[in-house]
Amino acid sequence: MSNTPGVTPEIPQLDPMRVQVRKHAMLNAIEEEPRRRWWRIAVPASVLAAAVVATTVLWTPTNPSAYASWTAEPRAPGPGADSVVEKCRKLIAESPTADMPDWPETPTDLTIVDQRGDLTMVLFTGPESEQSCLGSPKGIEMAGGGGSPNGRPPLGSARFRMGSLGTSDPDPGQGEPRRTLVAEVGAEVAKARVSTDDGKQVTATVDNGWMVAWWPTKAKAISVTLYNSAGEVIGTESAEIK
Repeated sequence: MSNTPGVTPEIPQLDPMRVQVRKHAMLNAIEEEPRRRWWRIAVPASVLAAAVVATTVLWTPTNPSAYASWTAEPRAPGPGADSVVEKCRKLIAESPTADMPDWPETPTDLTIVDQRGDLTMVLFTGPESEQSCLGSPKGIEMAGGGGSPNGRPPLGSARFRMGSLGTSDPDPGQGEPRRTLVAEVGAEVAKARVSTDDGKQVTATVDNGWMVAWWPTKAKAISVTLYNSAGEVIGTESAEIK
């Protein structure tokens, strides 16, 4: 940086939307201190994303993993799924993005219930955005969603389109890491499986034109393999956000 007298260095301009998202996230972090969880969400450059603060509890050697029952294959939803859905809707209503101008309306229409052990992942979708939420033995955890105020274009004849890829990376003692992948799929897709860079093969839950898969590590998703109702592979897609 130049120190030449009389020369004022140019001050970079910040994007107003990013400033507002950060402001809301910081204010909620202050209110929730020290029980906070940050979410990093990857979405296409034309799509908005938000950081959402959710209540968590401390993980200690005497307080075992909330994800202990996680399985790579989902199962039928348990009897407590309806309760998780309603708690997630309540948490969405209280999210810091609810009163932000130009932000897509946060959806509350249920699209998928993904059950793994005693862990219930809920996906809500709408014409402008999507939102995921997880119920575990330790409570409700919500990720920031993706969306566009201009709406989502039709999938058309495509079989697959990435929606969002979220990473939970909490501070030590404040929770556990995980990744969540959300995507749209065509009508011929009956099953989808995510390959990760640590060797996992995670079968997604597919319903209502969407898929959701998550795993309790920070391992990156490499690809998504698509299957038809006969169990035949009909395509392999990149898990990268474009």
